[in-house]
Amino acid sequence: MMEDKYDDTFLAKWLSGDISEEEKTRFETTTEYQDYIKIIEGTNQFEAPSFDKQSLLSKIKDKQDRKETKRRRLVPSWMYAAAAVILLVVGFTYVFTAAGETFETGYGNQMTVALPDGSEAILNAKSSITFDKELWEDNRTVSLTGEAYFKVKKGEKFTVSTDAGTIEVLGTQFNVKTAENLFEVKCTEGKVRVETSNSEKAILTVGKAFSKLEGETTNWDFDIKDETWREGESNFRVIPLKHVITAIQNQYNITIIHDNIDTTQRFTGSFSHKNLKLALRTVFVPMEISYTFKDENTVILKKAE
Repeated sequence: MMEDKYDDTFLAKWLSGDISEEEKTRFETTTEYQDYIKIIEGTNQFEAPSFDKQSLLSKIKDKQDRKETKRRRLVPSWMYAAAAVILLVVGFTYVFTAAGETFETGYGNQMTVALPDGSEAILNAKSSITFDKELWEDNRTVSLTGEAYFKVKKGEKFTVSTDAGTIEVLGTQFNVKTAENLFEVKCTEGKVRVETSNSEKAILTVGKAFSKLEGETTNWDFDIKDETWREGESNFRVIPLKHVITAIQNQYNITIIHDNIDTTQRFTGSFSHKNLKLALRTVFVPMEISYTFKDENTVILKKAE
């Protein structure tokens, strides 16, 4: 009888329950099934939004390279793809490349990444960081896309690099947000040095914030006790509505059609990550914008009549 092919496509079907009872029973008698279970048990330890088990995929590779008992064959190469499918299902991605290690979050997900020195980076939805673990001792640098909150252990210079600018600290806590024509930094502990891509500089202490929005720089104070996206509430201060719309899409994995409204108008306020209809009402009603659901995943905006 031809041997069954238990690849990443089969895994996706198995995880979604889209296989027959006969296939399920036959699969559960195989060594591949036991390998899958071990991977899943590893991902269950990630306890969203926390993710500090950076060695998962390398352990899988080590297992493939290590000889097993005579009665068991080596883990096949498709297990790498299988692990990637599982990581995608739980809402984030880990990738190892020659340039370093990259962590990415999906829609509506947060993830805590433990950095090599014990520092932490907490990623907001649809964000990513990359760093070089091998060079970390001499170069504590993280590349960021999107938004993240950093808890930095004291030590040598720690740098967050973005397309819009860099942030340098020795040991502190701060939030960084990047988007199209937007660069924002808030300091919640210690002191932060900010430099934009155009060499504009600022020193931030606790409760101080800096932003560069569409070429204009601003400094302001904020209350470090206010609820943040880490607690399930996104906050905005005089920001173009297009950025708020993107944030809602990232948190709820929906499409918002906004062709008929002015997305350059500024918004100050917040929205909850726990209730989509409440979030839409909180943002758009005060701005006299109506919203309707085209389907469960698509919202249409228009100026209220």
